[in-house]
Amino acid sequence: MGVVAAGVSGLLSLPAQAQEVPPGVVFLMDNSEAMQNYPQFLPEDFTPGWYAANKVPPVPVTPKGDQGSEGSAGLAMDTGCEDPALVAAMSWFDKNSADPAKNGSIVYDSDSDLKSPFFEPNRFYFSRGRRLGWNVKEGPWTINGNNFAGPLNSIGDILSACYASVGWNTTDYPYGSVDSPLMTECRACLASKGWWRGPIVTANTQATNPSGAGPLKELDEPPLPPEAFRKWILSGRVLNVRPPRFVIARKALKDVIDSVTNVRMGVATFGEDHGWFDPPAMLEKLRPTCDQSYPIFDDAALNRPRLRQAVNEMLFRNNERSIGEALFGLGGYFSSQMADNRWGSWFQQPVNPGDFGWPGCCNGGTYDDPYTGKQGDYWGVAMDEWLKPHYSDPVSGKVLPGQPWEGTGYDKSVCNASQSNNIIVVSAGAPRSDNSVPITKMMDILKANGARHPDGSLLTFNPINPETNPNVGGVNYCHLFGVTKEACDYTYYNWPTGLGVGNKNFMDDVAFFLSHTDLRSDMANSQTVRTFVVGYGDSSPMLQSIALAGRGSFFRADQPGTLRDALLFAVGQSRNSCSAP
Repeated sequence: MGVVAAGVSGLLSLPAQAQEVPPGVVFLMDNSEAMQNYPQFLPEDFTPGWYAANKVPPVPVTPKGDQGSEGSAGLAMDTGCEDPALVAAMSWFDKNSADPAKNGSIVYDSDSDLKSPFFEPNRFYFSRGRRLGWNVKEGPWTINGNNFAGPLNSIGDILSACYASVGWNTTDYPYGSVDSPLMTECRACLASKGWWRGPIVTANTQATNPSGAGPLKELDEPPLPPEAFRKWILSGRVLNVRPPRFVIARKALKDVIDSVTNVRMGVATFGEDHGWFDPPAMLEKLRPTCDQSYPIFDDAALNRPRLRQAVNEMLFRNNERSIGEALFGLGGYFSSQMADNRWGSWFQQPVNPGDFGWPGCCNGGTYDDPYTGKQGDYWGVAMDEWLKPHYSDPVSGKVLPGQPWEGTGYDKSVCNASQSNNIIVVSAGAPRSDNSVPITKMMDILKANGARHPDGSLLTFNPINPETNPNVGGVNYCHLFGVTKEACDYTYYNWPTGLGVGNKNFMDDVAFFLSHTDLRSDMANSQTVRTFVVGYGDSSPMLQSIALAGRGSFFRADQPGTLRDALLFAVGQSRNSCSAP
């Protein structure tokens, strides 16, 4: 949906003065690998017959690798920048235009905290049709391993960019007084257009150089799109017009952090694989501290540079999109755990009812992973499953975040009984691998408190024999957003899931729990947490169900401007009411 600027007029900076209790807002940013993708994949469009008629000679100059044939860089078919269908599909960029919005002459994100401009207009970057080349899974690459803040691998001259794109192979693509037709084409395209569509990686491992191959599909990953195998070279100008999703989202969030005040803000993202339940990574807790927030809001103590730096520290490499697990962990952060063991009293193992909180088979387990064979019998059985501490592997040095808690002094998550507590999620798709939460325990607490759905009906939940139970209950509002409840039981490449028809995915149940449960016994009022969701290029019914269950709002944002506006509008709504009763 569009978001009008008038909705955020009250968010501009104000002089420091006594004000109403500022809301607490944690931005939960999607860090899944899909955030590396471009909002729109680069085109595979071609004019039938045009390439063979205009590019491929009757007898190739070289027996392999050149136009129309296969070499170490892949299959050179429909390459170039002249095919009329391809030119039309790339018409959103014009390096010769006088308009910076079309010629990409202005760096999209020049934040000095980043180690590389995103992107330098007159340098060249290796790409695939869906994202920049990432050396973890494909080559040649632009993004190095786990560093998404740069420095990026780029090349300044056209000749080097073209030959580096084929691995400097002077056998398949001769380098000398006479260049191969493919390399001549590449150089001409970069000079005239600023982009070149190159070869396609194939399954022919005997032909393709391993350093220029990939990506490989993981067993529990959906099939890869064709664009994942097409090689491109792009000037920074092209990338400044249409950056990858993570660059756009990161910039939008930093702009929001810079433009609002009288709001306590924190930054979080999805945690790495920690077994079953994966606690969120709390990159920066709510700022400023309680004593700096009310009755006088100290804007300097908000420390916007540190919040922006936290955004820049995000690593967009997660193979899961665990919104529900992250919401559950943030619920613990907003709870009074440090004051009175609130979270631990609920979720210390074994939780009851239901062995280890799962409405499935085998004394708390679930089925084995159909893709990898991982055993499901031992789902969530660790004694600290829902209270996992920070973990640092002494051998590999890998650091996994633990369950985040508030501080014990003035750095509490909830400063005042009148504070509005909020999580604003930015997600580029529906949750995935996101059901490791103590669902039966949460539902038990809600039922004991007489929780009701938005239509006024009582919440129900019955985890007994879920495979044969026609109505397990729980929370699922997908039927209000154009599909059936069963359509939100998506299980493909989404293990583990529940077994009860109509509620096999629990991320909206978590949002409902946070928005309908008093998370603190050390304060007056009911300290609940609302969840807002911004679907970045996505309106999945589950995302909308999460927002409704969380007593928040859902926003669809497709363009950089609307993404920023949606975030600002959600922040504005966080001011409107205190925690729900």
